[in-house]
Amino acid sequence: MNAPVELDGMAGAEVATVTASVVRYALAFGLSLLGALVATPLVRTLAGRIGMMDQPDERRIHAKPTPRGGGLAVFAAFHLTVFLLLGWNEGGFGPTFPAGWWPFFLSVSSLLVAIGLLDDLFSLKPWFKLAGQVVVAASLCAYGVNFSAFFAVNFPPWVNYFLTVLWIVGMINAFNLIDGLDGLASGLAFIAALGLAITMFFRNMSGAAIPFLALAGACLGFLRYNFHPASVFLGDTGSMFIGLTLATLPLLTASKQELLASMGVPLLMLGIPLYDTVIAIWRRSVRAALPDTALRGVQRLRLMQGDKEHLHHRLLAKTLNQGQAAMLLYIVNIVLVVIGLAAMLLGKRAPGIYLLAFVVAVFVMVRHLTRVELWDSGRVFLSHTRQTLSQRLVVPAYVGLDLVLLAAAWVGGRLLADLSLDKQEIKILLPCAVAPVFIMLALARVYTRVWSRALLREYALVAVAVTAGVLLASGIVILSDLPQAGWQRGMLLYLVLAVVFTVTIRLVGETIRDSIAAMERLTLLDQPKVTRLVVCGGGERLRLFLRERRNRTGSNTRVVVGVLDDDVNLRGRLVMGYPILGTFEDLPEVVKAQRIQEVVITAQVTDERRECLVALAQASEVPLLEWSVAERKLT
Repeated sequence: MNAPVELDGMAGAEVATVTASVVRYALAFGLSLLGALVATPLVRTLAGRIGMMDQPDERRIHAKPTPRGGGLAVFAAFHLTVFLLLGWNEGGFGPTFPAGWWPFFLSVSSLLVAIGLLDDLFSLKPWFKLAGQVVVAASLCAYGVNFSAFFAVNFPPWVNYFLTVLWIVGMINAFNLIDGLDGLASGLAFIAALGLAITMFFRNMSGAAIPFLALAGACLGFLRYNFHPASVFLGDTGSMFIGLTLATLPLLTASKQELLASMGVPLLMLGIPLYDTVIAIWRRSVRAALPDTALRGVQRLRLMQGDKEHLHHRLLAKTLNQGQAAMLLYIVNIVLVVIGLAAMLLGKRAPGIYLLAFVVAVFVMVRHLTRVELWDSGRVFLSHTRQTLSQRLVVPAYVGLDLVLLAAAWVGGRLLADLSLDKQEIKILLPCAVAPVFIMLALARVYTRVWSRALLREYALVAVAVTAGVLLASGIVILSDLPQAGWQRGMLLYLVLAVVFTVTIRLVGETIRDSIAAMERLTLLDQPKVTRLVVCGGGERLRLFLRERRNRTGSNTRVVVGVLDDDVNLRGRLVMGYPILGTFEDLPEVVKAQRIQEVVITAQVTDERRECLVALAQASEVPLLEWSVAERKLT
């Protein structure tokens, strides 16, 4: 008879537990939000009185002096909220947080905030800040925060130590670098912290959500004063603290059994600042390596030197204002959060979600975001490959590469054909497969050719030589009584891979040069101080004209917008990578629509057609030039 009463009591206890949890979450978010709303104006006033102001200069985009160091309010609101809720929750925030973690984190984050305040006051040297960041990260690692918490295997201590310091210092600088736009760093931190709090619920670690909610509330409260037009900036005080917190909390809540959830989700949700940091390091390293002759007006950078090529600067260059640029990046970050949460809900399908996200991200980065870095990297490549190399060095390089690639093709063919691959077979069969192909390549005089000036038929010759070599190797295998079941399938796969590898390695240089030239064109199209030209003629002479321009990659000040050709069937199509904009008669309309400043004739035209183009160019008020390759009798 007492069962219903017991059930009612159990249900009441569960309701009370849920209610208490909801109250804790609301307090975590609400207290930090209120704390930041109250503390930020006080910090702003104090910063103004002691002269902690961010002055406008050529790198910064704000127009008037603005107080900085406002991140002190975020720091205070976060730690006060955590302290109060720890006092209410005797068991802490869950088993993943070690005992006494908060006092230690308070001490190391206070050290970092002190360094940030000194930098906001006196503009410290970058290497001094980096040293302080390393000390903080090393202290956390010594306390027990470690990167191997993400993985099911334990790294050697020195590897774990290095990766932990690299992760924490990287995250600190990620938010430091992204903090160049009103409300950007604080807004991205709010979205990421809130998303990570939600993941704690999905992973049945609801107590661990409280510190993330406290950080989210503190960032949102500060954002009230930091969104465009900002009346106070985070400064290094706030950006470094936010980066430290978002680096440390995922390590404390990581699970070796949930690699994708504990590491993949934070990487997605923190993807924007991390990506901006990676391309900044890439860009500055490449530009530091650019020789003087390749700079052409590009500032040589040191690794710790700031520039105006960050993600938010590029968005501002697309005629967006600060508020619009920040909102666009907020939306992107929200999409990344949704992808991370969806991956967690889908469980075993999570790798597919991450793969799709990776493919889309690579496309967007290459198409829109890393154009400058790819172009600069290509110029470094060209600056070194343009140096004349002795044929004595080139030939051995190709011989060595071919032998390695042929061996890899044979091993890959056997693996794909599901054939055995023990030491004895490698010792006997590998030379029988590779040697005939290498001999046929040598007999075809492949190693006497200059591949940077090769014709298509020469690449076909490589394929024919490889095919003949594989057939010869197959004959040797048959005559030597070495074949095993399925060996034909293995040799066929070996043939395919060997052709692909040997031809591709000879196309790499030309492909890179063409890609760099295409990247240069896309980059120059966005520059205001370049001459935009249209070419008349889409035939073989256009190819020669473009090749001549490609040889000057990195120093061109003129960019081809498109091509005009009298073949109406080409309208709207691409010729050699350039769009056909119309026929010769469309010149006036194209000049106006595409802001053309020069017209170049590359086709062999009649005198009558040339006079027509002259008249059209004069009517459009643009210079007309003629480029040609012609024979001239000298004797």
